[in-house]
Amino acid sequence: MKGDEKMKKTLSLMLVLTLILSFAGIPAFAADADIAMLTLDDSRDFTVVGNENDVEEMKVVGLTSSYQKIEIENKEGIVWTTSDEQVAKFLDEDEEPINTVSGKDKVKVVLKGAGRATITASLEGKTIDSYILVEKLSDNPTAKNIHVKIIGKTIEKVDSKDLTIKNTSLKEVFGENFDDTDVLKENASALHALIQALEEKNGKEWVKNNVVVKNEGGYVEKIDTDDSSTDWSNGWQYTVNGNEQNHAASIYELKDGDTVVWEFKGWKY
Repeated sequence: MKGDEKMKKTLSLMLVLTLILSFAGIPAFAADADIAMLTLDDSRDFTVVGNENDVEEMKVVGLTSSYQKIEIENKEGIVWTTSDEQVAKFLDEDEEPINTVSGKDKVKVVLKGAGRATITASLEGKTIDSYILVEKLSDNPTAKNIHVKIIGKTIEKVDSKDLTIKNTSLKEVFGENFDDTDVLKENASALHALIQALEEKNGKEWVKNNVVVKNEGGYVEKIDTDDSSTDWSNGWQYTVNGNEQNHAASIYELKDGDTVVWEFKGWKY
């Protein structure tokens, strides 16, 4: 799809860096020459799942070579675009939908219709993306014959075959306070596959106490002793049918026969 084609391979790294820096303040201003790359100020904006007419506010900031967030001085040079205006547009100052925005570090994105799109902020050759999903209604929220492998550095390997993965609310696993904003609601996802495989091996209570999912469902931080919050150089990453994916597992829609591999390994810099 259009959104998939534009997603950058660096998304996982950017998400991790933003999570690590989430408690750090942003200096008032710094020279744009210090900006090594762009990021989204709120890590939750890397993945947005919503319904028609929902509005999401986003802000782009710079990152230095030491991964420190800084404000962008040259706001006039910032350009925001959408890969599919049928899925996502921007709102102007009069709250009217438009296809591009220039000269602003903050934008309002309005979801228009079912599908997937990429929102891109660019500045002087540097870009950062947000992946947008507006789900279609489904009358069969399951995926059959799913093979799930989970490979950690310290935990016991999981290898579960012929699973039927259901789209069940993760609030049933992690409690009513769990934020599942960026998790598929109509179809089974690669995140559902991970949780169900772990449940079948260890039970629901074990999953509740030993698995940590953050960023509105978009980031698996911890499975038992393999924890990226204490081991920043490694993280839980997934592939489907041997292919790396450019967006969160929580919005990867499973198809019958998929093989999903989760591995705790080093990030690609």
